[in-house]
Amino acid sequence: MLSLGAFIKAPAFSIFKSPSAVPFLGGASGIIAKRFTHEYAPRYKRIRKQMKGDTSVRTGGSIKGNALEYGIYGLRLKSRGIRMTATQLQEADKVIKREIRPTNGKLFTRFICNVAVCIKGNQTRMGKGKGAFSHWAARVPTGKVLFEIDGTFHEKVAKEALRKAAAKLPGIFEIIDKDSKVRVSITDCIDKPEPINYVDMLNKNPTKKWANLQTAKDPMYMLYRGR
Repeated sequence: MLSLGAFIKAPAFSIFKSPSAVPFLGGASGIIAKRFTHEYAPRYKRIRKQMKGDTSVRTGGSIKGNALEYGIYGLRLKSRGIRMTATQLQEADKVIKREIRPTNGKLFTRFICNVAVCIKGNQTRMGKGKGAFSHWAARVPTGKVLFEIDGTFHEKVAKEALRKAAAKLPGIFEIIDKDSKVRVSITDCIDKPEPINYVDMLNKNPTKKWANLQTAKDPMYMLYRGR
């Protein structure tokens, strides 16, 4: 670890020779390395090797992530669930940003690349453990919204940007808006369900834990708790 004085005297070419880290002054702590890659990777440093697995099928009726939440147009997977690499998703991200940049549009991502993919070289004998880490990936189930865009652009601009992004990704995609139905399978779509007010439901039929939480808000109890 270089000291503060050694860091100032060191030549610039020797400090910035590594493209994967950008060192900068951090007070008394010396040099702090900042990750200089895309954000399609988790923040933790220890990589846990995982099984290949498969994209789960939602059999319990969950529709979480199957409709728009932030934007006015979105790109949703229509075909069978698939595993997509971080590089593929990053290329689609670049295409969308390039199309909506002139109109100051906003892009929202709805996925996390947290699947560590490990590979072994060709013509390698079986056994001797799992291969080395190769890249990050994300499991995308059927009906999952990957990208959302928002802004003052024309409808044709939005659909063209999402169409070009879909060409960079494996699988079959569809472009949706606020009025689109929620996809629950490859062939079926349903209307958006009405939002559920869980607070009113608990007030009408409170559980023991909920009743205790409401009772704890009484001023008399708060006075003797010191809160």
